[in-house]
Amino acid sequence: MNENKVVHQVKRSMLPVVILSQLLQEPSHGYSMLSKLEEHGITGIKSGTLYPLLRTMEEAGDIAAEWEIAARGPARKNFKITEQGQQTLQEIRLWLRQIG
Repeated sequence: MNENKVVHQVKRSMLPVVILSQLLQEPSHGYSMLSKLEEHGITGIKSGTLYPLLRTMEEAGDIAAEWEIAARGPARKNFKITEQGQQTLQEIRLWLRQIG
């Protein structure tokens, strides 16, 4: 079934909120985030969309990243929500309740 275009656009525009919500639960790396987005019905997000958004969120201070050196495979960047990111998420959730 094809998703309504407006619904699809709203889901995509809510990516920062979804990412902050995911990171509130546990730190994560990009590939894992893409999988979780798909689980939540946000499909078609490519790494070329996700990684620039993560960089923007990191520059804004809502998330922080640390490199994780794996015993096998390449190093990967793990992201976690910051105190500022928790505040941002709280403000957005409050606003969504007010308009809902």
